[in-house]
Amino acid sequence: MRGLKTVFFLSLISLNLNALAQIKVDITRPADNAIPFAVAPFAGSFETATIIAADLNRSGRFKVISPMQIPQQINSINQITPALWQSLNVTYAVAGSVSGNNISFELGNVLNKQLLDKRSFNTNNAQQTRRVAHQIADIIFEKITGIAGAFDSRVAYVETSGRNYALVVADADGFSPRAILNSKEPIFSPAWSPNGSQLAYSTLEGKRSSLVVQDLYSGNRRVISAAPGINSAPSWSPDGNSIALTLSKDGNPEIYIIAVNSGALTRLTNHPGIDTEPSWGRDGYIYFTSDRGGQPQIYRVSSNGGATELITSSGNYNAQAAVSPDGKYLVNMQRVGSNFGIAITNLATRTTQRLSNGGQDESPSFSGNGQMIIYASKHGLEAISTDGKVRQTISNSANIRDPAWSPKLP
Repeated sequence: MRGLKTVFFLSLISLNLNALAQIKVDITRPADNAIPFAVAPFAGSFETATIIAADLNRSGRFKVISPMQIPQQINSINQITPALWQSLNVTYAVAGSVSGNNISFELGNVLNKQLLDKRSFNTNNAQQTRRVAHQIADIIFEKITGIAGAFDSRVAYVETSGRNYALVVADADGFSPRAILNSKEPIFSPAWSPNGSQLAYSTLEGKRSSLVVQDLYSGNRRVISAAPGINSAPSWSPDGNSIALTLSKDGNPEIYIIAVNSGALTRLTNHPGIDTEPSWGRDGYIYFTSDRGGQPQIYRVSSNGGATELITSSGNYNAQAAVSPDGKYLVNMQRVGSNFGIAITNLATRTTQRLSNGGQDESPSFSGNGQMIIYASKHGLEAISTDGKVRQTISNSANIRDPAWSPKLP
């Protein structure tokens, strides 16, 4: 496990790959109270229903029955014969159709034929069709659970092959991986802008550290900080106008804020210890790692500056903080003894729960709805729910690191 002083320059595992790894999500432990659900085959498209079913299944919150168990072919909730469904222990179902560029669906109760939602979408290509399926799954998830879905989102990560590095963006279900940057030099710490249209990251291109912002639609890249020394660990402000980062231009790593458009700098910390890995919360505080107390722990400081406050005390090493989208929780890499795992802290009560004990778990990142946490382990990429009840294996490739889950896409 890397130490705090070398957190800016990862020792990435070198493996030989011929192409971008296709990540694949497998549920290793669903929730005990997973909701039985039926996804009827969509008329005109086998793929749409398959994507919706896969999304709901991998959330761990739903248990989608096999299409072979569905007792009748339906394209709308009104076509349901409740008596045929009573033995399936299923309350809800979705049905729909695809005709040309139009995708329509209905969500309802199979026992009383109550219509819960009904919508139509227009698409122009296969990629949009996949996205609409994810959006339908989000609608179902929120309608049934009361929690916003996060299927219509993406994951960014760094992939290595020998001495080649790629910054990759893929759909949250692992499909459509696309390298937005290929480099012979290391790439670190991708961070999503609040609207999901840009990524900030650190790179050693040109044999020097710099912080880059890249637009995902145009591909345009802009260096926003190339100060002497370290330019590392970006974290966007909630309004997207500023980025918190680590700079060592004056000799010691400290936390700064940089205005994205003007480049104006504001220094937040000034301490002989190492201050690094900022994470900007919705509460106006910036959470960061510091060894100022002798061991790495998580502190916070107002984005307007001022006194710092110790946040973590459980474990002998806490680093790589990430704040949940609602600002209520903080997740971080935690060492207990010699075991590195993922821990979550309720910021109101300051109670901490250990979520994983993989030994080398690191780089946690919240999903856009705050319900899941993706992280890197010695086995690859994994995810766990904030209550620890749902576990997912996303990739078994140990050459994929630094995952970052996007907010809801524009």
